[in-house]
Amino acid sequence: MSYLDQPLRQFIEDLAARTPTPGGGSASALLGALGAALGNMAAAFTTGNDKFKAVEPAVARLNEKLAALRARFAVLLNRDIEAYNAYAAARNMPKNTLAAKQARSAALRAAKETATAVPEEITVAAREGLQLAVELSALANPSLASDLAAAAYCLEAAARGAGIQVLCNCAAADREGRNAMRRTAVLEIIQQCQASRRRIHTATTKMLGV
Repeated sequence: MSYLDQPLRQFIEDLAARTPTPGGGSASALLGALGAALGNMAAAFTTGNDKFKAVEPAVARLNEKLAALRARFAVLLNRDIEAYNAYAAARNMPKNTLAAKQARSAALRAAKETATAVPEEITVAAREGLQLAVELSALANPSLASDLAAAAYCLEAAARGAGIQVLCNCAAADREGRNAMRRTAVLEIIQQCQASRRRIHTATTKMLGV
């Protein structure tokens, strides 16, 4: 059963247990979903308010994008768990013959690729969420400034948590140099996320006078 259909308590307890899943990648996806949800909250308290009638169409557009992103993070949470389970299953494949070894190696390569691609997608989604949060921060009801800042913190943490999974999976040097390129790409995304989070943090603290 998907964690999306279970109480949050179950996910937290399983995360704390001595089991490989859920782990850092799926926890990062959850952080991303929470960040997007906080953005939705800020948008919800801005639309339908006469004080912000002029920006309502723009805020509604951002709200729709954040809702879609929230759903995307939820899918990635489950996909991260499935990716690791596939990798674990590949490791347990027989290797008593040459054909079995070749099948096992192919399955391991495919599973490792998926286990790397999913956290890469989480970092990209986190960057998109932060870009939306930056846009929203210029329009949203100031009463929701702290919630929008919390959204930014969650989204940056999602990028960092998923990013370290990518760096771990791509730590070894390879003949094509693809691992190095993937490490560089994910580090650049994390820097972009950090910059967006700083913008929102600065705007929020200025608004609060701290």
